[in-house]
Amino acid sequence: MCGFAALTPTLSWASLPAANSDLNVFSTLSKLLTRRAALSQVVSARALHCLAAEDADFIVKMHALTDALQRASITDVDQLNNHPIMQNRLASEAIKKIVSAWYLGFTGTPVSMRAVDNTRFVTYTDALMYAPTIDATVIPTYSRGHTNYWTQPPATIKND
Repeated sequence: MCGFAALTPTLSWASLPAANSDLNVFSTLSKLLTRRAALSQVVSARALHCLAAEDADFIVKMHALTDALQRASITDVDQLNNHPIMQNRLASEAIKKIVSAWYLGFTGTPVSMRAVDNTRFVTYTDALMYAPTIDATVIPTYSRGHTNYWTQPPATIKND
Protein backbone atom coordinates (compact mmCIF):
# COMPACT_ATOMS: atom_id res chain seq x y z
CA MET A 1 0.00 0.00 0.00
CA CYS A 2 2.88 2.38 0.68
CA GLY A 3 4.10 2.02 -2.89
CA PHE A 4 0.71 3.13 -4.19
CA ALA A 5 0.71 6.18 -1.96
CA ALA A 6 4.07 7.22 -3.37
CA LEU A 7 2.64 7.07 -6.89
CA THR A 8 -0.46 9.07 -6.03
CA PRO A 9 0.45 12.75 -5.84
CA THR A 10 -1.60 14.78 -3.42
CA LEU A 11 -1.89 18.50 -3.03
CA SER A 12 -0.72 20.49 -0.05
CA TRP A 13 -2.70 23.71 0.13
CA ALA A 14 -0.11 24.98 2.61
CA SER A 15 2.35 25.24 -0.28
CA LEU A 16 0.06 27.71 -2.06
CA PRO A 17 0.79 31.18 -0.65
CA ALA A 18 -2.01 33.73 -1.02
CA ALA A 19 0.31 36.02 -2.98
CA ASN A 20 0.94 33.42 -5.69
CA SER A 21 0.42 34.40 -9.28
CA ASP A 22 -2.56 33.20 -11.29
CA LEU A 23 -0.23 30.86 -13.18
CA ASN A 24 1.04 29.24 -9.97
CA VAL A 25 -2.52 28.81 -8.70
CA PHE A 26 -3.55 27.33 -12.06
CA SER A 27 -0.54 25.00 -12.12
CA THR A 28 -1.24 23.73 -8.59
CA LEU A 29 -4.91 23.26 -9.39
CA SER A 30 -4.04 21.46 -12.64
CA LYS A 31 -1.73 19.05 -10.81
CA LEU A 32 -4.54 18.18 -8.42
CA LEU A 33 -7.16 17.71 -11.15
CA THR A 34 -4.92 15.69 -13.48
CA ARG A 35 -3.26 13.77 -10.64
CA ARG A 36 0.19 14.72 -11.91
CA ALA A 37 3.23 15.50 -9.79
CA ALA A 38 4.60 17.77 -12.52
CA LEU A 39 3.20 19.55 -15.56
CA SER A 40 4.87 21.72 -18.17
CA GLN A 41 4.91 25.37 -17.11
CA VAL A 42 4.84 26.40 -20.78
CA VAL A 43 1.71 24.33 -21.45
CA SER A 44 0.22 25.51 -18.17
CA ALA A 45 0.69 29.15 -19.21
CA ARG A 46 -0.87 28.45 -22.61
CA ALA A 47 -3.83 26.61 -21.09
CA LEU A 48 -4.49 29.42 -18.61
CA HIS A 49 -4.22 32.03 -21.37
CA CYS A 50 -6.65 30.13 -23.61
CA LEU A 51 -9.15 29.47 -20.82
CA ALA A 52 -9.08 33.14 -19.79
CA ALA A 53 -9.50 34.23 -23.42
CA GLU A 54 -12.51 31.94 -23.78
CA ASP A 55 -14.14 33.08 -20.53
CA ALA A 56 -13.42 36.57 -19.17
CA ASP A 57 -14.43 35.40 -15.67
CA PHE A 58 -12.26 32.27 -15.68
CA ILE A 59 -9.60 33.69 -13.32
CA VAL A 60 -12.27 34.63 -10.79
CA LYS A 61 -13.88 31.18 -11.13
CA MET A 62 -10.47 29.51 -10.76
CA HIS A 63 -9.76 31.35 -7.51
CA ALA A 64 -13.26 30.59 -6.21
CA LEU A 65 -12.73 26.91 -7.04
CA THR A 66 -9.32 26.91 -5.35
CA ASP A 67 -10.84 28.53 -2.24
CA ALA A 68 -13.65 25.95 -2.17
CA LEU A 69 -11.20 23.06 -2.53
CA GLN A 70 -9.03 24.52 0.20
CA ARG A 71 -11.99 25.01 2.59
CA ALA A 72 -13.09 21.42 1.93
CA SER A 73 -9.51 20.16 2.50
CA ILE A 74 -9.51 18.46 -0.92
CA THR A 75 -5.97 17.19 -1.50
CA ASP A 76 -6.67 14.41 -4.01
CA VAL A 77 -8.91 14.45 -7.05
CA ASP A 78 -10.70 11.27 -5.92
CA GLN A 79 -12.13 13.23 -2.99
CA LEU A 80 -14.27 15.13 -5.51
CA ASN A 81 -16.32 12.01 -6.32
CA ASN A 82 -19.85 12.76 -5.06
CA HIS A 83 -18.55 15.84 -3.23
CA PRO A 84 -20.93 18.83 -2.90
CA ILE A 85 -18.42 21.00 -4.79
CA MET A 86 -19.30 19.01 -7.91
CA GLN A 87 -22.96 20.02 -7.49
CA ASN A 88 -21.96 23.64 -8.05
CA ARG A 89 -22.35 24.24 -11.78
CA LEU A 90 -19.61 26.89 -12.03
CA ALA A 91 -17.11 24.77 -10.10
CA SER A 92 -17.82 21.60 -12.07
CA GLU A 93 -17.64 23.48 -15.39
CA ALA A 94 -14.29 25.03 -14.41
CA ILE A 95 -12.95 21.61 -13.45
CA LYS A 96 -14.09 20.11 -16.75
CA LYS A 97 -12.55 22.95 -18.74
CA ILE A 98 -9.20 22.63 -16.98
CA VAL A 99 -9.05 18.85 -17.38
CA SER A 100 -10.16 19.07 -21.02
CA ALA A 101 -7.47 21.65 -21.83
CA TRP A 102 -4.80 19.31 -20.45
CA TYR A 103 -6.10 16.08 -21.95
CA LEU A 104 -7.33 17.30 -25.33
CA GLY A 105 -4.73 20.02 -25.91
CA PHE A 106 -7.26 22.71 -26.78
CA THR A 107 -9.97 24.82 -25.22
CA GLY A 108 -13.39 25.71 -26.54
CA THR A 109 -15.74 23.67 -28.69
CA PRO A 110 -14.76 22.67 -32.22
CA VAL A 111 -17.56 22.99 -34.75
CA SER A 112 -17.14 20.68 -37.72
CA MET A 113 -17.49 22.07 -41.21
CA ARG A 114 -16.94 25.62 -39.94
CA ALA A 115 -14.00 27.89 -40.66
CA VAL A 116 -14.42 29.68 -37.33
CA ASP A 117 -15.22 28.41 -33.85
CA ASN A 118 -14.03 29.18 -30.32
CA THR A 119 -11.30 26.56 -30.06
CA ARG A 120 -7.84 27.67 -28.99
CA PHE A 121 -4.68 25.60 -29.33
CA VAL A 122 -2.86 24.67 -26.12
CA THR A 123 -0.57 21.77 -27.07
CA TYR A 124 -0.43 18.80 -29.38
CA THR A 125 2.30 16.39 -28.36
CA ASP A 126 1.99 17.25 -24.65
CA ALA A 127 -1.76 16.56 -24.52
CA LEU A 128 -2.29 14.09 -21.70
CA MET A 129 -4.65 11.94 -23.78
CA TYR A 130 -1.66 10.13 -25.28
CA ALA A 131 -0.15 9.02 -21.95
CA PRO A 132 -2.37 5.99 -21.20
CA THR A 133 -1.42 4.24 -24.45
CA ILE A 134 1.98 5.74 -25.20
CA ASP A 135 3.57 2.27 -25.26
CA ALA A 136 1.30 1.24 -28.14
CA THR A 137 0.21 4.50 -29.74
CA VAL A 138 2.52 6.70 -31.72
CA ILE A 139 1.57 10.35 -31.38
CA PRO A 140 0.12 11.24 -34.79
CA THR A 141 2.60 12.88 -37.18
CA TYR A 142 5.58 11.31 -35.45
CA SER A 143 7.53 9.02 -37.74
CA ARG A 144 8.03 5.48 -36.48
CA GLY A 145 11.37 5.26 -38.20
CA HIS A 146 13.40 6.79 -40.96
CA THR A 147 12.11 8.78 -43.91
CA ASN A 148 9.69 6.71 -46.04
CA TYR A 149 9.63 3.94 -43.42
CA TRP A 150 6.08 3.14 -44.50
CA THR A 151 7.01 2.09 -48.04
CA GLN A 152 8.09 -1.39 -46.87
CA PRO A 153 5.75 -3.60 -44.84
CA PRO A 154 6.95 -4.42 -41.33
CA ALA A 155 8.84 -7.69 -40.82
CA THR A 156 6.51 -8.64 -37.94
CA ILE A 157 3.64 -7.08 -36.08
CA LYS A 158 5.94 -6.79 -33.07
CA ASN A 159 8.24 -4.45 -35.01
CA ASP A 160 5.43 -2.26 -36.29
